[in-house]
Amino acid sequence: MRESRISCLLVAGLLLVTPAAIAQDNGAIEGNLTRDDTQPLGGVTVTINELGLATLTHSTGSYNFAGVAPGTYTLTFTLGDNSSTVSDVTVTAGETTTVDHVVDWVVSVAETITVFSASRRQERIVEAPAAITAITEVEIARQAAHAQVPKLIEFTPGMEVTQSGIYDYNLNTRGFNSSLNRRVAVLVDGRDPSIPFLASQEWSIANSLDDLASVEMIRGPSAALYGANASAGVLNMTTKAPRDSQGGGLRLTAGELSTFNADFRWAGELAEGWYFKAISNSRNHDDWYVSRMGAAEYSVPCTESGQTDCLPQEAVPLSREDDEILALALRLDKHIGDTSFFTIEGGSSTSEGPLVQTGIGRVQLVEADRPWGRFNYFHPHWNVMATYNHRDAPRQTALSSGTNLVLDSTNYGLEVQGNWEFDDGDARLVLGASFSNEEIDTLDPNTGRQTLMFEPVDIDQSAGFGQLDWRASDKLRLVVAGRYDESDLHDSQFSPKAALVYSANSRNTF
Repeated sequence: MRESRISCLLVAGLLLVTPAAIAQDNGAIEGNLTRDDTQPLGGVTVTINELGLATLTHSTGSYNFAGVAPGTYTLTFTLGDNSSTVSDVTVTAGETTTVDHVVDWVVSVAETITVFSASRRQERIVEAPAAITAITEVEIARQAAHAQVPKLIEFTPGMEVTQSGIYDYNLNTRGFNSSLNRRVAVLVDGRDPSIPFLASQEWSIANSLDDLASVEMIRGPSAALYGANASAGVLNMTTKAPRDSQGGGLRLTAGELSTFNADFRWAGELAEGWYFKAISNSRNHDDWYVSRMGAAEYSVPCTESGQTDCLPQEAVPLSREDDEILALALRLDKHIGDTSFFTIEGGSSTSEGPLVQTGIGRVQLVEADRPWGRFNYFHPHWNVMATYNHRDAPRQTALSSGTNLVLDSTNYGLEVQGNWEFDDGDARLVLGASFSNEEIDTLDPNTGRQTLMFEPVDIDQSAGFGQLDWRASDKLRLVVAGRYDESDLHDSQFSPKAALVYSANSRNTF
């Protein structure tokens, strides 16, 4: 275990040092691709012909190449049967060359959608080696008023989403739903906000939908790249970068159940290359749950004669019948040239009142605080991220028994990842390593007893993962992936995955 942790740290150091070492002698190419009606084109392959380097345009039409040797090159833009070329692109050491291009192509929406989650790198959705649904920023904006992330994917084919409270959702795929989601990993900008003790989500702490740039839902096994709790899929949410979403907004929502929500967001430039984002979300409303002391809101059929109502009654009443939630966050980005940047962000949320259904019955979150932080260094071929998540819940009432369930947990994580292309872009490799530490304590200071465990736990986990994508022909690709995990909780495990992707045409794959 110790050797694997040291290896992870060595890989992290190598990934951080290598880009800086080569950046001084090379330049970069970046730009935007649009149609003649100014609409951006995503999912377009951009190739530097002389170097055999290729990348995809983002949904905003942007693209970039880092670490390009000085010289004169030709760029080719390709999407299906459409192609366009730009010649005499000159790259100078230490500088970025901007090449904006306009085309008159007529293409379908499906051809331009790009996703990240399936391979942990950008690719067209019709080429992704997984069943994946992408929800765009425009679609999210249409539903932002309800502030409920699970409802964005509620009617996605293959998904099961059930709801028993304003913030109590059970979410899973392909028949594996249960009282707690433990099989679909949920990530926000790569950070896992789940409760370490249960590996379940606390949907009341989710960010405002106004700040989401995209939501991707992988419907199927994803442990080969994401590890534990991703055996049924991954819900990956990406928030808006400050540089690309400057300006402010205030959304006030009122409605049934005495609802009053307030969402504030402001992003802008502080200095050259420095951008910030500030967010505040407030939720105040009643919920539709009621007390079950002496009576219940509905009946459950009995299995024995002589009984009339078998819905279990609860030992204590609700501590409160409304929900109050407050979340604050601040993000700072520093852009290094046009191809790299680092992010420092953090925030905290407080939840009072939400009720969740668990294996021991209903539990009310009387008081739960969730501070968090994230550092991320991004380069087109490298990504290094460190995260911090804490949950302090001194008051959680198990209504069936009246017991106070204390849960104090802390999680630290480090992940490094690199991606490369070979054979003129026909082969793509993703490699990464991660390390995390979790500390969980359920001591109730009022009684001096552990409420959910026998003693505090301190868990170390480390992993290495990778994926190779090889284009065998114009229509057939082979994808193999694997992940090796070590943990204090379980024996070492290897999770493999393989896929064949057949492209019938530019719009459909199998």
